[in-house]
Amino acid sequence: MSTTEAGTQTATEIWFTMNSLVRDQAKQSRAQISEVIDIPFSRFRALRRVAVRPMTQRDLAERMGVDASAMSGIVNDLVGRGLVTREADADDGRCKRVTITDAGRRVVDEVTENPATAPDMFAALDDEQLRRLAELLDLLREAAES
Repeated sequence: MSTTEAGTQTATEIWFTMNSLVRDQAKQSRAQISEVIDIPFSRFRALRRVAVRPMTQRDLAERMGVDASAMSGIVNDLVGRGLVTREADADDGRCKRVTITDAGRRVVDEVTENPATAPDMFAALDDEQLRRLAELLDLLREAAES
């Protein structure tokens, strides 16, 4: 593994490591989440994203890497379950804004507050390390959304 002159990994190497960890743990994570809630994982992914902030259905589809018709089905299901609302966007009436409901927030909280839903690898981190990792990931999320 190559390093920078300072002896640390490059941003690209860190990205590949992070990406591999997430992808390698995806199957286990999906199974653990499915044990906590009774909705398909694709619905939970969408729900989790709108829990951070409301977004248009188009933006949600783009961020999840699915086409418009697939996203329409996902959002229709979430609306039918009472977990999100879908309304015309205030800035562009042709777009639909998806917002989490109180029931949807309870589903997200049920998963995120359950320590059994995190992949086993997180046991390697103590509370301070988890806090630092959360801060770093928040910085990356903010940069990605700006």
